[in-house]
Order: sequence, then C-alpha cells, then structure tokens
Amino acid sequence: MTGIFYAFLGTLFTFSITALGAANVFFMKKEISDNVQCIFLGFAGGVMIAASVWSLLIPGIERAEQLRQISWLVVAGGFLLGVILLLVIDQAIRKKGNATRQGKEKKTVKRGTALLVLAITAHNIPEGMAVGLAFAMVGQNPSDASLLSGALALALGIGIQNYPEGAAVALPLLKEGMSRKRAFVLGSLSAAVEPVFGVLAAALAGLVLDLMPLLLALAAGTMVYVVVQELIPEAHLGEKEHIGTLGFIVGFVVMMILDVALG
Repeated sequence: MTGIFYAFLGTLFTFSITALGAANVFFMKKEISDNVQCIFLGFAGGVMIAASVWSLLIPGIERAEQLRQISWLVVAGGFLLGVILLLVIDQAIRKKGNATRQGKEKKTVKRGTALLVLAITAHNIPEGMAVGLAFAMVGQNPSDASLLSGALALALGIGIQNYPEGAAVALPLLKEGMSRKRAFVLGSLSAAVEPVFGVLAAALAGLVLDLMPLLLALAAGTMVYVVVQELIPEAHLGEKEHIGTLGFIVGFVVMMILDVALG
C-alpha cells in the first residue's frame, strides 16, 4: 500500500502543474487576435511533436529493447493504433457535429479542439503510469536514495512539461466562448488521468511494465495526428504567413530542451 500511496502523491504533483498551466485562462483576454491565436496553435503543435518524440517514442523504443521486444514493430504498431484511434474519434465527432447543426441544437466545442483535448489526455496516461511506477518502486525500497532522486526528477520533468499542455487545452476552449472557470476545469481535468493511471500502474506493476512501450507509442500517434490534422493548418490562417511556423519552432525547441534537460 505504501507504493500505491507514493504513486498517488507523485502523480498528484504532475496533475497540479497542469492545473497551473490551465489557470492562464484567468489572465488572458477572451477575445484573442487571429495572429496571437496562430502563434499559440503553432506553439502547441511544436510542444506536442517534441513531446511525442522525446517523451514517448524514444522512451518507448528504449523500454521495448530492455524487455527484449521487437522495438520497431511494437512502437510502429502502437503509433499506428493511436492514429487509427483518433481517426475513428474524429469521424464520430464529425457525424455528431453534422447532426447538431441539422437539429439546430446549442453550440458545441469545435472538432479540432475536442481532438486536442483527447490527444493530450491520452498522452497523460502513460506519463502518469511512468511516474506511478517510479514512486511505487520508492515505496517498496525506501532506503534506496537513487530510486527516490530518480522518481523526483521524473515527476519534476513531467510536471514542467505539463504546464504548457494545460494551457494548450484551456486557452482554445476560452477562445471558443467557454467561460474562464469551465475552460480551467476542463484544462485541468486533461491530466486527471495521471493520478488514476499512476495508482493503477503501481497496483499492476508487472503487467503494465510489459505494455508501456505500446502505450507510449499509442499516445504519440494520437498527438501527431492532431498536430498534422488540426493545429498546423489552423496555425497558418492568420494575416502573417510565417507566424504560426515560428510559434511551432519555439514550442518545439522549448519542449525539446525541457525533455532532454529534465529527462
């Protein structure tokens, strides 16, 4: 039980940092200019692509090799599963949106934003599992200082990465007319899966360890799908042609530095 409690505390920290990122909605103007929106969308896309590579695909490959799995097959398969999952969800959202317009019901969240929320939520699942497993090992071996320092470093690294992700979910919701309070709550809830799956991973450590490479790659597939399908095209709809591209580059570099430096 000690390991599970430690896993809960560790993932509660990463969840809290996401909530801090989502809290940016309280300091932003509700009417965001098109150029600022393009910068933000490009930045979010850069963050997600960098996270997909350094936080998900590379660790997935390394973990698969440690488990003596066929790393390229497991990671490629998981990546494609993530793409297929988002493709199916995308089509379902399109159909629901068409039905809503035909029925003249109340306005719903835009499809691209819904996909963004789903992708970042999916990305938080394996991250929560990783933190949960790290702290579960600390609970099982409390005298091992190296395990504690490693778990703390992992939680800090993922927590810092979660800050821009919380903003990446909450700010588009604000842009679409949602209240600041509701956008904040939904942005924060995108990381609520971290404590849930962190505790679950700690309780089922043996099974989860074998599935981690697949889960990491699946999350990467969902994020890349959203970036290519939604964020990059919309980031280039502003008056200034290159502003979305520059936002993407800044987001990519920032997230890459965070991932590599905080490992």
